[in-house]
Amino acid sequence: MGITKILIIVILFWVAFKVYTGLKSRAKTANDKKLNQKIIACDFCKIHIPIASAIKVNKKYFCSLDHSKNA
Repeated sequence: MGITKILIIVILFWVAFKVYTGLKSRAKTANDKKLNQKIIACDFCKIHIPIASAIKVNKKYFCSLDHSKNA
């Protein structure tokens, strides 16, 4: 094998490694965003839910419309 073929193989492995690690880190940051959501308790039943899923009524957070109406 010539030095050119060896160099091309090394470069291909390096590029594949960089692509793999880039995709892996991108997936990790997407998961971290999901895991780092603020969690609050429903003011009616005290179940814990992500604040993005909560229903806010008069500065209180609820897990469902029924609980917001009953409070």
